[in-house]
Amino acid sequence: MIRLPQALKIPPAMQLTGALTNRLSIRPHMSGGFTLVELLVVISIIIVLMGLLFPTIRIIQDAANRTRAKTVVQGLCAAAKSYNNEYGKWPEPANDQDLVLTFNGLVNPVTGLKATTGQAANDNPRALRLMEIQSKDVTVRVLGEQTPLALYDPWWTPYAYCFDNGKKGSYYLGPLQNGRPSNLQSWPDTTANDNQVPVPFKDDSSIKTVITEGYAFFSDGPDTRTGTALSDPGGKSTTKAYEDDIRSWR
Repeated sequence: MIRLPQALKIPPAMQLTGALTNRLSIRPHMSGGFTLVELLVVISIIIVLMGLLFPTIRIIQDAANRTRAKTVVQGLCAAAKSYNNEYGKWPEPANDQDLVLTFNGLVNPVTGLKATTGQAANDNPRALRLMEIQSKDVTVRVLGEQTPLALYDPWWTPYAYCFDNGKKGSYYLGPLQNGRPSNLQSWPDTTANDNQVPVPFKDDSSIKTVITEGYAFFSDGPDTRTGTALSDPGGKSTTKAYEDDIRSWR
């Protein structure tokens, strides 16, 4: 072991002071925390990124909802055709609930119970399952309440319907009020079995007044409005309410 000359030895007090100095000088450089400015910059960047992301999510969600609505309308058309092939006539539902029960083999999708009386039982006496309707398709919780049984579109409005049976279908003129569909309208078919259903509202995109099928279905779309009135009354948009509808006819 090499011994230092007595003159070069560091007194213990000075050694302790040097150790403390080294620790104090190193600590600030070892800290992994953010300064207030750095933290604000990070938060600002996150807010900007979220602002850019939300519109994209909205567009994707709207496209998915429209695809879903088109699929349901196609399913309703297929169910109507199957019904006519089986019974040689068109159903005569008195309301949205009857339509659901008739196409779903008289089974209530929410309770699982089977209807044995009423208009739906009369329309579908063999209880044929013409369309797969699940609980999630017929229930919308609004303001803590469960809405009446109906087949709802992604924007919480029942799908409109009418059959070539000389009876009445229905649609909602809209828009939603307090989260509920509003302005229920009658959609009458004036002459049974003429392979025609009337267009229920004025449509600037076509001069067509009748639908040459034994049935018709549509969704009001994202604006939850029907007809030629503006989708956004009082706003800057001049889009007509019918322009975002999803229909069974063109």
